[in-house]
Amino acid sequence: MNNIKIAAVQMSPTGDREGNIKTALELMEKAVGKGAQIIGLPEDFSYVGESEGKLAFATDPDKDPAVKALRKFAKENKVAIIGGSIPFKTTSKNKVSNTCLVIDTKGKIAARYDKMHLFDVALDKDYTHKESEHINGGNKVVTVNLFGHTVGLSICYDVRFPELYRALALRGTKIIFVPSAFTLYTGKDHWETLLRARAIENQCYIVAPAQYGLYKPGIQTYGRTMIVDPWGQVLAVCQDKEDVIVSEIDMDYLEDLRRRMPCLEHIHKKTFFSSKKYKKES
Repeated sequence: MNNIKIAAVQMSPTGDREGNIKTALELMEKAVGKGAQIIGLPEDFSYVGESEGKLAFATDPDKDPAVKALRKFAKENKVAIIGGSIPFKTTSKNKVSNTCLVIDTKGKIAARYDKMHLFDVALDKDYTHKESEHINGGNKVVTVNLFGHTVGLSICYDVRFPELYRALALRGTKIIFVPSAFTLYTGKDHWETLLRARAIENQCYIVAPAQYGLYKPGIQTYGRTMIVDPWGQVLAVCQDKEDVIVSEIDMDYLEDLRRRMPCLEHIHKKTFFSSKKYKKES
């Protein structure tokens, strides 16, 4: 299957978990109506609120109501879902995970990625954020096969670390998802530039479902959910509202581009990726 229809959902979630799940399902239904085969949700789509709230309800993936809803929807509609991110309990009593689950067309959990890079910043005296205070970060590069193609996983702040995306590319990734809750403060200047750069340098499709609206008091999310092609062209972008965008991903175009401009073959792997791990996978 060389052409795949991919949807990216934009949401404005709140502290109402049931309401958020309902909205996600409605928007995914809209994506299915447009022929989507893979649907991506934004970071923290099922809950936005204080860290204490996440700690209070965080459970295991097989018990979480959002996960149950996604698995049921995927199975009934025969679509794959990149489940944005959901907090799950960890070995720490004071921290949860920031986890993206992939649900396959049979409704099974096909992959799990825990956000690797945590958003710890002090942009000015009025804007500080320290995600590591309540999130346990991951340490694994994760890919999954969907519809015969390798899909890579990342979350939000990860997009600022090109080494993760190069590691995904070296594993044969052709589509990378970036579910996000990018802030307005940084998003207005960096969001599109970073997404297009990751697509260009790795010659892959980037699918970035995002939050839009008030994240919590004092923090506004940027939105502008995007799908970007391997040449860095924006195929679709969401306006400032809850909605869904759908694009047809042309794998023949990607392969032709990689043949004509074989950047990934020109990487100095022995110089930059000299570990046994990378030698084996490259």
